[in-house]
Amino acid sequence: MDLGPKIFFLWGSLCVLCFIYAYLLIPETKGLTLEQVDRMLEETTPRTSAKWVPHSTFAAEMGFTEKAVGKYDHVEVGKEAGVKEGAVENV
Repeated sequence: MDLGPKIFFLWGSLCVLCFIYAYLLIPETKGLTLEQVDRMLEETTPRTSAKWVPHSTFAAEMGFTEKAVGKYDHVEVGKEAGVKEGAVENV
């Protein structure tokens, strides 16, 4: 049986089926930890997963996060420690 140019329709239909599968059944997990992906799959469907925003991080739930006090709260441009006005650093 010689398919000839008809093979394009077989290939094209398989590509369309793959696109539909990927759009409907594969969730968007870019930038999420495994714990966040697990929570996302509990709360949403793969189709709407791109809109899902994590409510908290695993470290925050375990009590590992604290707000750093003072060190990097406010830095003026050009006024960092060790930089004098008009000074050029040799590298």
